[in-house]
Amino acid sequence: MLVMTPEAKAMLRKERRRERDAMRGKLGEGRHRALVDRLAQVIRTEREAGRIAVPFNLEGPLRHAIRAKLCREGWRWSDADAMARDLLDATFNRLGAHRPPWNEGQPEWLIEAGTLIQRDRCARRGCGKPLPEGHRKFCGKLCRDAHHTSLERLMSADEDAALDMAVGRE
Repeated sequence: MLVMTPEAKAMLRKERRRERDAMRGKLGEGRHRALVDRLAQVIRTEREAGRIAVPFNLEGPLRHAIRAKLCREGWRWSDADAMARDLLDATFNRLGAHRPPWNEGQPEWLIEAGTLIQRDRCARRGCGKPLPEGHRKFCGKLCRDAHHTSLERLMSADEDAALDMAVGRE
């Protein structure tokens, strides 16, 4: 395993900051700040109106809109996407929004211990068979084991692999 010295980490952070600042320079510092202000205002307005529960609800549509606008201005897609991500990260920082870990966003995490859920179909994705008498969540051992194996793989996967599994590209 490669271990980086604190000096190497600092150098890497400095290089990343330089790249990010160069990208922001392409956008213009004033425009960057104005866009972050406007995005924060939009998210606050939508949240106060009760149309969104958390600031991240608008992340997808806003990122798409920013990226599309930058692409129409002649930016390469990858640069436009990176800038859209940077703008939204700066906006969420300004709003004080903290993204929960991936695990906390999953249905299994939200169900508290002892909560009874009335089910009449198998909970494994893709099965949905009626539950036999006495079964509470899965139609059989095969579905139970498959479900738990897929959860373990998702929880231990890196971000890209988890995304591929979640959207069925695996």
